[in-house]
Amino acid sequence: MPGFDLDNSYAIIVILWLSGFFILYTVGLIVSYIVFFLMGIMNLGRYRHYVNVVDLHALFKTSLTKPVSILVPAYNEERVIMESVRSLLTLHYPQFEVIVVNDGSADETMRVLIESFDLVPVSKVYQRKIDTEPVKAIYESRSNPNLVVVDKPNGGKSSALNVGINVSQYPYFCTLDADSILDSDALLKTMRPFIEHPDTMIAVGGVIRVANNCVVDYGRVKEVNIAGNWLALAQTVEYLMTFLSSRIAFARMGVVLLISGAFGMFHKESVIEVGGYREDTIGEDMELVVRLNRILRKKGRRFRMFYNPDPVCWTEVPEDLKSLAGQRRRWQKGLVDSIRYNGEMLFNPRFGLLGMFGMPYYLIFEMLGCVVELFGYVMLIVFWLAGVLSLDWMLLWILMSMATGFMFTVLSVLVEELSFHRYRRVRDLFMLLWGGFLYNFGFRQINALWRLQAMLEYLGGFRKLWGAIRRGGFRTAGS
Repeated sequence: MPGFDLDNSYAIIVILWLSGFFILYTVGLIVSYIVFFLMGIMNLGRYRHYVNVVDLHALFKTSLTKPVSILVPAYNEERVIMESVRSLLTLHYPQFEVIVVNDGSADETMRVLIESFDLVPVSKVYQRKIDTEPVKAIYESRSNPNLVVVDKPNGGKSSALNVGINVSQYPYFCTLDADSILDSDALLKTMRPFIEHPDTMIAVGGVIRVANNCVVDYGRVKEVNIAGNWLALAQTVEYLMTFLSSRIAFARMGVVLLISGAFGMFHKESVIEVGGYREDTIGEDMELVVRLNRILRKKGRRFRMFYNPDPVCWTEVPEDLKSLAGQRRRWQKGLVDSIRYNGEMLFNPRFGLLGMFGMPYYLIFEMLGCVVELFGYVMLIVFWLAGVLSLDWMLLWILMSMATGFMFTVLSVLVEELSFHRYRRVRDLFMLLWGGFLYNFGFRQINALWRLQAMLEYLGGFRKLWGAIRRGGFRTAGS
C-alpha cells in the first residue's frame, strides 16, 4: 500500500493501538449486551409472576386510578388517523380524554377528523402553563364527548405536545404517535406503577410493537401478523431486542433516559416544572426524560421512572428506504441533542448511575457506535490491503461480529415466545429468525451509515425538526 511502511515504528504503534481499541470496544459492547439480556430475562420472570396475580378488573374500579389525557400530535396522517383515534376512544379505562393536535398538516388530516368524529368548533378556555404559539381552533366531538381536536400552525412535534399539555385537564398525560394503536388494557397497565408509587412516580414507558401487516378492526389489532416487507421485518426484530433487554435492564438499575414518544405516560406537573418539551430539538422524547432526571435531581426531588414491559402500543414502521433513512437520521440527531443539552450529567457522580454509567453508555455505545462500527470495517480492509491481516482473518472477524448479533436476536425471539407469545404461528417464529438475519447482515450496517450521515449533518448545522413518513395505512379486516 503506497505510503504505508510496516517498518516504521509509528505505523506499528498505530496498528496495535487501533487493534486494541476495537477489541476492547467490541468486548465491552458484547459484555454489556450479555448483562442486559440476563437482567432482562430475570426481571421479565419476576414481572410475569406479578402480572399473573394483578386483578386488572379491580384496578379499573379503584379510586386510585387517576384520569389521563392522551396527547396525539398529528402531521399529515390522513391514512391512519381515523383508526388510531377510534382505537383510543374504546380503551378500557375509567376516565380519559383524547386530544389530537393537528400540527399544520398539508394533507386531509383535519377533514378526516371532522367528518369521522362529527367535530364542531368551540370556545375553550385553557391556561398556557407552557409558552406556545396561539392555536387556530379547538374542536369537540358531538359523537364522542371525550375527544378534543386542536388545529394549530405547523411548529413541530414538541410544539404540538406542549399545546396538548396546556389544553389537557387531567393530572397525567400519555403521549402517542398518530400512526399507533394501543391494546385495550394498555393504559390501565401503564397507570399501575403510578398507583403503587403515587408520590414519586413521574414517568412510565411501554412496549412498541410493529403493526405492519397486522389486521386492525375498529381500532383494535385483531390479528398479529409478521410484516412481509423486509425493512419492516428487520425493524420488528430490532424492536424486540431493544424492548426485551436493554430497556428492562436500564430501568432495573434506575437508569431511565429514554421513554419512547410513541408511547409514554407522565405526571403533568413534573413536566411543566421543567418547562415542557424543548421546541429546538429533534429528539424531544429522550431530551425531556434526560432533563427531568437532571433538573429534579439537582433540586433534590425524590422521584421514580419505570419501564413496563407489558402494555403494548402497535405502530406502523417505514417500509421504504427514504422514509426509514429520514427517521433514523432524526433519531441520531435527537440523541446528540439530548447529550449536548444535558452534558453536565456526563461522568458526574452527583447524578449517581445516571451520570457515571447511563449517560456515558449512551455517548460511547449509542451516539458514537456508528462511527466506531463503520471505521472498524474500514480499518479491517486497510489492514488487509497493507498485508497486516489475511483475508480469512478479516472475513472471520466480520462474520463473528455479525453472528454475535444474530445470537442475541435468536435469544430475543425465544424470550418473546416464552414470555408473551404474541406471535402464535410456528411460521412467524421462523420469519422472526429470518428478520434477525436481515437485521444483522445488512440492515444494521445501512442504519450505521444513516446515523453517521446524521452526525455529519448535525456538525454542519443541518437539523430538520419535523418530518412525515410515508404511510401505507393499517390493514383492516376484510382487506
